[in-house]
Amino acid sequence: MYKVAINDKISANRSPDDGELNLLDVQKDGDGAYHIIYRNKTYSVCLLEFNSTEKRITLLINGNKYKVVLEDQYDVLLKSMGMGANASKKLKLLKAPMPGLVLDVLINVGDEVKKGAPLIVLEAMKMENVIKSPGEAKVSSIEVSKGAAVEKNQVLIHFY
Repeated sequence: MYKVAINDKISANRSPDDGELNLLDVQKDGDGAYHIIYRNKTYSVCLLEFNSTEKRITLLINGNKYKVVLEDQYDVLLKSMGMGANASKKLKLLKAPMPGLVLDVLINVGDEVKKGAPLIVLEAMKMENVIKSPGEAKVSSIEVSKGAAVEKNQVLIHFY
């Protein structure tokens, strides 16, 4: 059984053997573009984004944009137990990826950071490495300061 949400609205609970896929005639029409006939209607479909980790697809169908999210029975079960995909992605801390010397701390406690934002400059093996945020979060504490030596996997920043 699968749950399908289109543009954040639950559209249907489907079983993979319900026969609906047999009603599709799909022809590839270029890179990421498809020509589909379904129940005697023609659709021009272009794949805009595909994220297999989040089971999310963004499609342009006859000029209208649709965000499609799929959940299987395991996703639904994990979500009901509070362990869904988003629960595990919450950024809690940042660890040093390698031993080195902190050259600069680019953020402050209380700052809200976006994914990819530079946080710390770490010197390792005579190279400067900018450590970037792996996700969105708010800085609750900074455990290192400029000039500090750090070990691999040492906690640098806590988020909330």
